[in-house]
Amino acid sequence: MSFITQVTISIVIYFIIRLFWKSEKSLYISSFLAALSYVTIYLITYEVLEIIATIHFIVTGLSLLFLFIAYNEIIIHERKVRKIKKGELLNAENFPVEKGYKVVFKLLGLGLIFLSMALASGLSMQSIFTANIVFKATFTFIAWLIYLITLIGIKFFNFPTKYATRSLFVAMWAVLGAYYMNSYLIGL
Repeated sequence: MSFITQVTISIVIYFIIRLFWKSEKSLYISSFLAALSYVTIYLITYEVLEIIATIHFIVTGLSLLFLFIAYNEIIIHERKVRKIKKGELLNAENFPVEKGYKVVFKLLGLGLIFLSMALASGLSMQSIFTANIVFKATFTFIAWLIYLITLIGIKFFNFPTKYATRSLFVAMWAVLGAYYMNSYLIGL
């Protein structure tokens, strides 16, 4: 079973739990169970030959998983916000808009932490620093910088969480795009 298949199975597990379990804690439980399922599937599928390589692939898969979870949560949240603005949502007072953005912001931050751990473990596995490693490191550093600026903006300068979440989401996609483009360019 390939790496992408394992991540996809974990994403499907997240979606199934999230779809059928409608409670306030379903996001946390489905995220935890999806992450646990990915780690379990990975450890069952592959032998642990080198601890650094195993950690690298686990945290890379978890970063992808949490990026997709954050993307889904952004879509769910934005739909609810649009319904409130149109007057279609009857229980608008029970829907905390800012709290939803903060949860997504934390999910994206968790994904970025896993992505940075993947970069660090990938760098520790390499003995020769080639252009592709520098390429990945540069884009991960840019994403970290965006996250740090956004975090400082939210904490000290009252930057709206809605825009912070959207900008961090774009930064995460840029980093993952760099990883995929890097793999594509190496394959040429």
